[in-house]
Amino acid sequence: MFTVSKDSEVKLVETLNAIAEESASWQAVHFHLGGLLEEFKSPYQTKIAVNMVGDLLRSYTGGQYVMLDGSLVVLCRETPQQLVQKLIFQLRYLHMDDPLAYSPDGQENQDFCTYYVLEKEWQKFYDECTRRMTFVAKRMAPTPGGARGKDDNKAEEPPVKIDPSGNSTRTSPFSAARLANVEQDLTHADLSRSVRRQPVCAAIAGSPVRPVFDELYIHIAHLRQLLRADVDFLGNKWLFKYLTEILDERVLYLLRHNPARYLETPISLNLNVQTLMSDSFLDFDAVVKPAVKVSMVLEINVMDVFSDISAFNYVRSSVQKMGYRVCLDGLNSDSILQIDRQRLGCDLVKLQWNADLEADINTPENKALTAAVKQCGPNRVILCRCDSRHAVQYGQAMGISLFQGRHLDMVLNPSAKIAN
Repeated sequence: MFTVSKDSEVKLVETLNAIAEESASWQAVHFHLGGLLEEFKSPYQTKIAVNMVGDLLRSYTGGQYVMLDGSLVVLCRETPQQLVQKLIFQLRYLHMDDPLAYSPDGQENQDFCTYYVLEKEWQKFYDECTRRMTFVAKRMAPTPGGARGKDDNKAEEPPVKIDPSGNSTRTSPFSAARLANVEQDLTHADLSRSVRRQPVCAAIAGSPVRPVFDELYIHIAHLRQLLRADVDFLGNKWLFKYLTEILDERVLYLLRHNPARYLETPISLNLNVQTLMSDSFLDFDAVVKPAVKVSMVLEINVMDVFSDISAFNYVRSSVQKMGYRVCLDGLNSDSILQIDRQRLGCDLVKLQWNADLEADINTPENKALTAAVKQCGPNRVILCRCDSRHAVQYGQAMGISLFQGRHLDMVLNPSAKIAN
């Protein structure tokens, strides 16, 4: 599976001409990523999508073409339909925050991609590709004034409004320029003030709730206050992803220099794959006692896993050999149906509670979810974001015994003044 990112429109048409006589064995998927909202477009995002395609279809003949407008065309030969659908699901899930992927009511947006069976639709697909090639050629042609196409001018960021008390009335977009300022401020900030603990608990019907370990994390809202930043860190998830890598290093430094404060009880840390491959993690590992490692859980987000599955497999194997356990984080009721925990080699998975699933446990959706939980191993699933007793009862009905969320926080510490 090769990748083309330059003159892709022309090269795709050339490839289609070359395979015309054997088109019966080919398929194509056009992911209309050029239609994403601007906040979800970035070279980093495109790289993740390309890596996911390359990894999933590495054993098959074909190519992927990154178009000028940011869309992605995947051309593959004799690829099982089930695998193509899995690819569509993974890329849709990667862009789940954009309405192009899912409609506001949670339904799949059919405009996200177009699937072509070239045995029947070669001419249709070829016509579409030649149309795009012609459009790009006209767009890139020099104008009388010497300019190369349009969209050369970027819109300015809207100003941040400040009220008379000095507080911002709204946050401004999280841009690359602002990221540089935040990165500089982080080098001087006392990050310990933004560190929070949230317990993961064993909750079995008829027995008291028992804490198993604490997730150690940075409270983003408090961090923004600490840095006096007027930006919405979560407004651009790709820049936020980069910010988390910076935070990873700071957190590891903090723990490495304060082991008595942070490492005396079992904890979990949510870290990026790149962090786990860094010297910062090796420095951290060098000060962690073997007895502490076996009680520590390293959480890795599912999007990070599938952005480079080879890197994840290497990291997962390495840290498990060091003694740590690995938890796959960020699963929801849809993605857990596509995940094979044992095949990925993870010790645990985190499933996000969704109040929409609180209905009858015997609905087809809930039966499918129960089967997925059973396949993972009920004692290997942590149901997180449990803000009510009903969430815990729902999980218990599925056989889940590990829970995390504000309801558990209140049960263990009713008088707590700081909320997670």
